[in-house]
Amino acid sequence: MATGLFSSSSTRKRNGSAADTPIEDQLHEIREDIAQLVALIADRGVAASREAKGKARSTRKQAESDLQDLLESGEELLSDLRSRYADTERQVRRAVREHPVATLGAAAAIGLIAAALLRR
Repeated sequence: MATGLFSSSSTRKRNGSAADTPIEDQLHEIREDIAQLVALIADRGVAASREAKGKARSTRKQAESDLQDLLESGEELLSDLRSRYADTERQVRRAVREHPVATLGAAAAIGLIAAALLRR
């Protein structure tokens, strides 16, 4: 049996006794070395796969969290805009009720200015 990856056959070759070992034994050692290499590659592949899955899960959780934050801030912004619109509407209605003639005059003046600008 080989003690390490490609170790037993290379040790024999250095000692000059490679010719003494039958070809079947050498083939058996090569098969064992290849099996060890395949097992090592498979282990590294499994580890890389687990690491990639972990990173994908982490990225997905972060994206979901960021999306949720974005939706919440969008809802807050929409609510703020609605309240500002409602406040502005109330102020305009109050100004029209308090000063109807001035409001009508301002609207007429704005209309005349717009007509003059559009003629040019």
